[in-house]
Amino acid sequence: MMFNGFFILIGGFALSIVNFFKNLSFSGNEGIGGKIDSSILEKLNMDTETEHANYETRFDKVRDDLLRILLKRQVIVLLFIGLILITLLTSLEISGMYLILVVMCYIFLMQYPYIKDQRGYSDLNQELPYALRHMSIELKAGRGLHDALITIRNANYGSLSREFYRVLEEVKFGKSTEDALLEMSRRVKSEGLSRAVHQIVGTLRVGGNLAGSLEIIAKDISFDMQIKLKEFSQKLNSFILIYTFIAILAPVISLIMLMAGSTVMGDVISSELLFVIYVIFFPMVVMFMGLFIKKLEPKI
Repeated sequence: MMFNGFFILIGGFALSIVNFFKNLSFSGNEGIGGKIDSSILEKLNMDTETEHANYETRFDKVRDDLLRILLKRQVIVLLFIGLILITLLTSLEISGMYLILVVMCYIFLMQYPYIKDQRGYSDLNQELPYALRHMSIELKAGRGLHDALITIRNANYGSLSREFYRVLEEVKFGKSTEDALLEMSRRVKSEGLSRAVHQIVGTLRVGGNLAGSLEIIAKDISFDMQIKLKEFSQKLNSFILIYTFIAILAPVISLIMLMAGSTVMGDVISSELLFVIYVIFFPMVVMFMGLFIKKLEPKI
């Protein structure tokens, strides 16, 4: 009965959140239709945003509004009072679940911009060696640097093509090529891209064989990727044993021991605590280990 009331309360809270999001207005002027005139973007040589980009923009706005509400002192006090009431009316396990959910919600909302930025450039390091070789071939064929940048912009190199598009737009509206490339290097956290940009800037200032330099940098980046992937595979092989024990063996062994102990001594732990262990604790440990493995992936 206690869990039935708790899940009904959670369900009502979830429905309230859904209704809150459905009633939000994402457009500033609904009477005009809230759509962007694509002809204006064409005159500015910009592409019309895709539906996925519009969805992310809407989510960013919802996230900002929700975080602004949750950071208010009154809301924090209400959440703290809710924790006290749940602790007094239910059990420590339920209050612990409530506290974990609230803390995770705050952490996700505050760390989302960093997560989004990292995800936006996740493909850049993998595409960089191929793009540099492409630029080297274009330069060896007698084309200029700007023509090579336009070729990379029009090619399918993911976030790297988008960054080169931004560089060319900045150059088009008056910024020097060196400043645009250096700003891109500071904006994008990539050691390989930074090396390539500084090589291009140095060549623009003092001259040199840019095509050969870019090809050497591409080979170095590919070699570094191979070394880091080999190191990652070695770490992963040893980490698999720990993951297998915690994610598979530990829950099964714990359940067998609890069943054996309950047969001899009666209830060893309460059903609420057992529910928290197998529904909250073990899945969170598995998720944490998955995130840890993700962090171990090599990034150049």
